[in-house]
Amino acid sequence: MLCAAHKRLMTGARGKGKRPGEIRMSQNWIGGTRPGNARFVPPPADAVAGCLADLEHWIHAPDSLPPLVRAGLAHVQFETIHPFLDGNGRIGRLLITLLIEHWGVMRSPLLYLSVAIKRQQQEYYARLAAVRTEGDWEGWTAFFLECVRIAADDGVAAATRIFALICEDRKRLLAHRSATVSTVQLFEILPVYPIVTVARVTKLLKISKPTATKAIALLHSLKVLEETTGLERDRVYRYRRYLEVLATE
Repeated sequence: MLCAAHKRLMTGARGKGKRPGEIRMSQNWIGGTRPGNARFVPPPADAVAGCLADLEHWIHAPDSLPPLVRAGLAHVQFETIHPFLDGNGRIGRLLITLLIEHWGVMRSPLLYLSVAIKRQQQEYYARLAAVRTEGDWEGWTAFFLECVRIAADDGVAAATRIFALICEDRKRLLAHRSATVSTVQLFEILPVYPIVTVARVTKLLKISKPTATKAIALLHSLKVLEETTGLERDRVYRYRRYLEVLATE
């Protein structure tokens, strides 16, 4: 599953030329210009499969530790194995979210730790290094759980802002004399599909192309949707303010 996620992640993204979806077959390192002066050197390529198998067995084995703690430990181990040539950090953070949902801590994958970790990036690297060199799992766990608290607070704040934004935009739409059923239906699906085209709206709402075009045009005039391409044809629209709230969290 992680390989499949990695392949999708790297498609058209940074590192797309570094074996997307495949476990590395060569040595990698973090910092420095070569393994000899690197900050950290992960296991050699021929040990990666075995290390991942051990991690997988541990994830699925019974354990008395709280799930949040286990998710933090799994993240450290994954980052230490560093199984891909690029994108390990992104997949390692995704692993936390997936495990928290898998172990029933949350019903949906809503906990997003990337921003919380980025705010304390130097300490994050230091805590990972301390586990590897000193076995300081306790220090890492305390740091990780603080990141979880920060991310949870950020999530609540973002949800509050999103709720207020959607209510405000819905009110403006319903007050407009040209609002139609199709326009309202389009607005209501924007939180799920915040980037749309005429073709996609036609398919999602099962409406005609002219009706979809008019619905998009009205939301564009209300500055709910923003056109992103500058083209005359094949235009792409986004729910800009909604996406901006998500991007800051």
